[in-house]
Amino acid sequence: MPNRKSTPTPGPPVDPPIAETLADFSALWNAVQKHSSEYIAVVDRQGIIRALNRPDEGVREEDLVGHSLVRFTTPESTERLMHALADVFRTGSEQTLETTVQLPNGHRNHFSIRLGPIVREGRTVAAIGIAESIRSLKQSEQALDRERAMLRRLIDIQERERQLVSYEIHDGLAQYIAGAIMHLEAHLHTHDGGEPRELVEGMRLLRAAAEESRRLIGGLRPPALDELGIVEAIESLVTDARLEIPEVSFTHALPGGRLPAAVETTIFRLVQESLNNARRHAEARSASVVLERTSAGVHVRVSDDGRGFDPAKVSDDRFGLEGVRQRCRLAGVEPRIESAPGRGTTIDVVLPVED
Repeated sequence: MPNRKSTPTPGPPVDPPIAETLADFSALWNAVQKHSSEYIAVVDRQGIIRALNRPDEGVREEDLVGHSLVRFTTPESTERLMHALADVFRTGSEQTLETTVQLPNGHRNHFSIRLGPIVREGRTVAAIGIAESIRSLKQSEQALDRERAMLRRLIDIQERERQLVSYEIHDGLAQYIAGAIMHLEAHLHTHDGGEPRELVEGMRLLRAAAEESRRLIGGLRPPALDELGIVEAIESLVTDARLEIPEVSFTHALPGGRLPAAVETTIFRLVQESLNNARRHAEARSASVVLERTSAGVHVRVSDDGRGFDPAKVSDDRFGLEGVRQRCRLAGVEPRIESAPGRGTTIDVVLPVED
């Protein structure tokens, strides 16, 4: 059978009016000006707007055409925008940035801008700027920032209240219990007629109350966290965890002085919640806590060999893990929570530390 050469299938013919329109720059530009949802401007080398499809709300076209591209930009945006424009003319490459403008009516708007070269005969003769309003995005970001600031304030207030209650128990209730135990022990030592059963039971209950007050103080906010630092505070959590988990290891490498108070509090709460989960829910036989200072901040890793869970199916009443996430997010990071039924749980995060 003789070989046959395949020939490309021609595309559909172009309608003559469309062909003429494609060759008519003015018609194309007018269509773009009319129908584009973005703001499009042609800018010369000096940054003067020479053509514009439409102005932003609150601004007239004559306020922009023939005027500087940065006429209404805020000071912090002006330098970035002019530098990007210069790069377009110097390198012929596209530049992308965000800018903020102060409108004549006093309102502010935010734009995402792409600047690209208009090339003729191999030379950049102008730049085209395509701007998209991101006002709603910025408003959402600002609302989120306000919510985070409020959450951070509420957490700070909660920590101060925990600290106050902890000191109240330590300096008040715990001291009275300790004093009662000392008096009763002194009474028993001075009387050799035997120990009445009621007195012995009372001593036992007082010692249990002293232990409970110590546990409450540690759960609220251990004095060691404020007085000695994060390592000693974690040691107290590990000591308590060993009462129910046979093997709990703690390793740390934190050279230098104390960490910022907010970072120490976040680390403490993260480790506290992780070990509480391992004790109460995971039925773990071993757990480990690792603190390590890195170039990125403080690496915190808590893991256990418990029964694990499916992170996607955590019930709404389990606030502990969500508290860990929110505290980490306030620090600007997202914790990595790895778990699966029968495979234990690991919480891993690097918390940034400002110098």
